[in-house]
Amino acid sequence: MAVSRWSPFADPQSHVEWVGDRAMVWAWSKARVLAGPDETVLPLPRRSWPESLFRGQPRLDGEELVALDEGVEARAWRDGVMTASRWWPEMPDLPEWNEFRRGAGLPPASALPAQASYPLGERPWAAQKAIGLGEAFGHYRDYLAMAVVGISTAVLAALLVGVLALKVSNWQLDKDIAEREQALEKIIDARDRAQQGRVAIDERLALRPPAGQMELLALVSGLMRGSWQLIEWKMADAQTLEVTAKMVNADPSAIVSAWEASKRFAEVTAEIGKQPDTVVVKARILRAPVTGGARK
Repeated sequence: MAVSRWSPFADPQSHVEWVGDRAMVWAWSKARVLAGPDETVLPLPRRSWPESLFRGQPRLDGEELVALDEGVEARAWRDGVMTASRWWPEMPDLPEWNEFRRGAGLPPASALPAQASYPLGERPWAAQKAIGLGEAFGHYRDYLAMAVVGISTAVLAALLVGVLALKVSNWQLDKDIAEREQALEKIIDARDRAQQGRVAIDERLALRPPAGQMELLALVSGLMRGSWQLIEWKMADAQTLEVTAKMVNADPSAIVSAWEASKRFAEVTAEIGKQPDTVVVKARILRAPVTGGARK
């Protein structure tokens, strides 16, 4: 999930190589990898690897520019881990190289390094080398030759059955992993679509005014205590109300307290008007609170 949030692609696939408790992560677009010539779609491979893992060898420290099948890759190494990488379709210029160095926490350089060209390896440089049975027991070849003579056909058959069962188990495990990865991709896509839909709904709800004119008139009528007469009703925008009312011996403090206590108005001010026995009330309109545990 962290790789999906970090990746700039809508359909990300990724590969992770661990060095101790640190990880090197490559991500790419699944659709772009499977896009063949003439808009054809290539068959889905069982596993995908980044080309970077098959060019060159890991370094303890330093920086390098490595030629790939298409373009050039910049690499920064620290303690045997590739801490930064960037791809260009062609050889970068010095400002682009220094921008990469700054992103990797390195000082600017005065010149570009020489481009390194490595053949495409048969195995990734980060993978562990498989050790064959003969290599593992090569030092004990003579002793093993004597022991093999005494092994019965039944024991050999049991070993062959065990190997076959292990291969079937590995095949089933790879199949389960692929199915779970596909299911997880669907869940992540559904979550992203739900979040986008929620943002769109919130944006549309924000455009609605907090209250209608008739609702506001009823609210103000209930809050203005005593004998009063509406002189002027103004709304500079959907959230700001200004009311001028005629009241004998108006109490601005009581008006402010009543309006704010209703929980439908905030930033309420009440001032005696320029004309005799008038009061001007200004307030910001709030939405009606939601009851019953519903989300606002």
